[in-house]
Amino acid sequence: RLADMDHNEAMEDPELKFLAVPPPPKTGSYTVFGRMWQVCDQLPTLAEQNITQLYPDGPIDRVAELKRLNHSVLFEFLELVDVLVKDPSQFSTCTERIRDVFVNIHHLINEYREHQAKETLKLMIQRQIDSKRQATERTLAKCKELEQTIEQLKREAADTKDEISTAVASEENQTDSTVQGNAEQHIQTQITQDGLAKILEAVQGLT
Repeated sequence: RLADMDHNEAMEDPELKFLAVPPPPKTGSYTVFGRMWQVCDQLPTLAEQNITQLYPDGPIDRVAELKRLNHSVLFEFLELVDVLVKDPSQFSTCTERIRDVFVNIHHLINEYREHQAKETLKLMIQRQIDSKRQATERTLAKCKELEQTIEQLKREAADTKDEISTAVASEENQTDSTVQGNAEQHIQTQITQDGLAKILEAVQGLT
């Protein structure tokens, strides 16, 4: 019953009021492992993070800006080394500037996440397409190989059938010749035996 009802209908029913699943939040924030996250997942600006933005607003060459910020990191690190030598108590100012540079670099890189996700998805889909295409090509090649094997087996079966027919016919001929020869030999043997019997009778009559 609850599955067929929307949230508003379930809230109006006193029996189902506390069983209805609340709708997902669309605004606000939530905390996970001590960190605050926005319900609407979007990259917060540097101003919202209270970080000084070290690159201009608007369309920029992000590669060039990242290179410039990398140089800034090296410069700020050398400044930190110089401060630690001359006045170590002022190191916190240098570390704050270094932190700001790194956060700006990280923010610029994060702006590529959406593009990176799209390119990664395109790459995954392309790999799946290539894999399926290769599997299809292997299947078609195997089918063609099986068709050739079947045709070869058909030819061999036909040749074997002809050989069997020839062998059977030859064997029948040999059998007929053998039977005829045996019959003639039997007749000759019978005639010889009859002749010997008559000769034996004649010899006995003489004695």
